[in-house]
Amino acid sequence: SPPRARVAPAPRPHANMTMRSKGAKASLDEMLEDQNDSMTDKLAGKVELLRQISVNINKEIEGQNEDLDKMNDSAGDVLGSLEKTIGNLVGVSNMGGTRTVLVRAIGMFGFFLVVYFFSSRFTSEP
Repeated sequence: SPPRARVAPAPRPHANMTMRSKGAKASLDEMLEDQNDSMTDKLAGKVELLRQISVNINKEIEGQNEDLDKMNDSAGDVLGSLEKTIGNLVGVSNMGGTRTVLVRAIGMFGFFLVVYFFSSRFTSEP
């Protein structure tokens, strides 16, 4: 059988109005699509900004952790020196009698008092 020819549908009475509404709908769809693309671009920019901020925060935290580790190591060194000094003081105090320990303690207190007096006198504002 021979192929059938397509027949165009009969025009509707309000076909012109329907075409206009389709055109308006297409225009509205394009406008909404453009707004959607614009908002997507803005969102992508904000996401990138947040990513950069989080990278900077991570770098800052890593730097602070390194500083804290160094401070911890320094504190450990100071603690070791302090323990050694206390051990030496205990050894010195065991060598002499009670009177010797008392004289040394008063002497050390006097020395620190003099140092404090001079340091506060020269560092205070007029």
